[in-house]
Amino acid sequence: MNTATSIKKLFEQSGGVLTTQELEEAGISYYYVRKLIENEQIERVKQGVYCWLNGEGDELAEVQKIVPNGIFCLFTAALLYELTTFVPSGYHVAIPRKDKVTLPAYPPINLYYWDDNQYKLGQADIIRQNVSLRIYDREKTVCDFIKFRNKVGIDITKEALKNYLNLRERNLNKLMAYARQMKISTIVNQYLEILV
Repeated sequence: MNTATSIKKLFEQSGGVLTTQELEEAGISYYYVRKLIENEQIERVKQGVYCWLNGEGDELAEVQKIVPNGIFCLFTAALLYELTTFVPSGYHVAIPRKDKVTLPAYPPINLYYWDDNQYKLGQADIIRQNVSLRIYDREKTVCDFIKFRNKVGIDITKEALKNYLNLRERNLNKLMAYARQMKISTIVNQYLEILV
């Protein structure tokens, strides 16, 4: 297995990023990993996470490996669902309140420490470049924007909600169920009355 071509293929299959454990499971020794780093074929992103250099890897996959319990939220989720035209300067990721994560200097990641109810509600998976990514579904993303509207901005919140309401696959029942669980149903109703 320890040929550069087969290792490159392994990296490509996982979005350009692998952990130490995944490399070991594939039969790649620590010595060979060091050799790949010295030959500038891979780079250590942070302890236990490596990316293939000059690859077509997706940074989202890299972020997923850096923050293993992370779920893409707010601006990152809205951008992936095309609910906003705003391009954030970093990735927005929710993690359980008690988690501890060491972040590298790059890529830029904004962490949100959420309690269990907020964190577990509305989790979904999407496939992007053959990599499964954890993300909040559209309805949870819209509810998060409304809940944090004073921090993220009213204009972006309205844009996300308007774009959501224009979707054919919107689910207002689910949106309101999430709003009730997040204790923001009154505010969501007010927004819906204005925009619908």
